[in-house]
Amino acid sequence: MKNLRFLQFFLVVAFCLGATFVAEAQDETMTNDEVISLTSAGLNKSLIVNKIRTSKSKFDLSTDALIRLKKAGVADDVVAAMLEAKSGATTASSVAPVGTASGNPNDPMSPHDFGIYMFEEKNGEKTMTQLMPNVSAQNRTGGGLTAAITPFGLGKTKTKANLPGITAKLQIKEAQPVFYFYLDTKSGGLNTSSGIPSTPNEFTLIKFNVRSDNREVTISKQNAYGGKGGLSDEYVIPFNAENMGNGIFKVTPTASLKNGEYGFYLINSGGSNTSAAVGAKFFDFGVRLTP
Repeated sequence: MKNLRFLQFFLVVAFCLGATFVAEAQDETMTNDEVISLTSAGLNKSLIVNKIRTSKSKFDLSTDALIRLKKAGVADDVVAAMLEAKSGATTASSVAPVGTASGNPNDPMSPHDFGIYMFEEKNGEKTMTQLMPNVSAQNRTGGGLTAAITPFGLGKTKTKANLPGITAKLQIKEAQPVFYFYLDTKSGGLNTSSGIPSTPNEFTLIKFNVRSDNREVTISKQNAYGGKGGLSDEYVIPFNAENMGNGIFKVTPTASLKNGEYGFYLINSGGSNTSAAVGAKFFDFGVRLTP
């Protein structure tokens, strides 16, 4: 009988201690010192950011405190997360940010890795397919003969970016496909640090001209009197972009697409060789409508 009472007493004490530990964990409050300690311990900054976003916090973000954080080696991304938490922009129940894949990969409103995805729904089943980038490794100049025989120097030569192969790996059977862009909107477009586009406006949907062994698009024209850079209008396909929030954009062509080869061209890709389109990045796909 005494042993039974002792066991009951032990279980009650253990339960109380466990409840106390859980309550303390739930009441844990992140401070500047905790952030500095985690940084000093060598934890990856993404782990520290997630810890901030899933914990209660009481941060000091005065000028002196920010200087102390900087001297302690706290990353700018971590300080930005502290500022968000301070302003109430993030809470312990907030969803994972865009750029962090989690949840249902076929639900367009679930966080995904940064990129462009095609959305389909057939017989009540949703699927998301990521468009992989293809980079132009060379360009081609055309129209030289025409320019040479056209009087008064009015003939034009054209510089064209091209992709290898006559078809993209991804072939779509819809005339008005739906795409979802997962972009970096946290910097408000000032995204030089991440290098991730912040808006679909940084892309142009184009239709390729298909040749015998590659796909090409004109990116500049010149004659004896001057030149014009940028995509030719005949290649550009307008699209609508709907901001769904949290860095997610729903993108659809404004008109039905015809059979052919297309791609979302990242306008500022290519670095110093942008004018020649070497290094230009295209998220390419083809449209093959069922007869």
